[in-house]
Amino acid sequence: MEEKIFPRPAVARELQEKFIEARLHNDGGPSQAANRSLQKEMAGSLASPIYLIVDPGSGEKLRQRAGVMTESSFLEFLRGPAPK
Repeated sequence: MEEKIFPRPAVARELQEKFIEARLHNDGGPSQAANRSLQKEMAGSLASPIYLIVDPGSGEKLRQRAGVMTESSFLEFLRGPAPK
């Protein structure tokens, strides 16, 4: 995802214009245990990759999805459900 999907123009634009991006790497290093604990607390899952969209004001989790996605499915995830 980081190499193939995030750099694509539509995805990069969406991330840059509408999100504050934070990455939590839990696959090694000195902070692995702490990062895995934080992921479990925030996502309720240790799936990798897993993506969360959190409201920065309230801390409310708005959307969550695990697994690799295509460009179009990742854009759908970022944009959320269509208004009714």
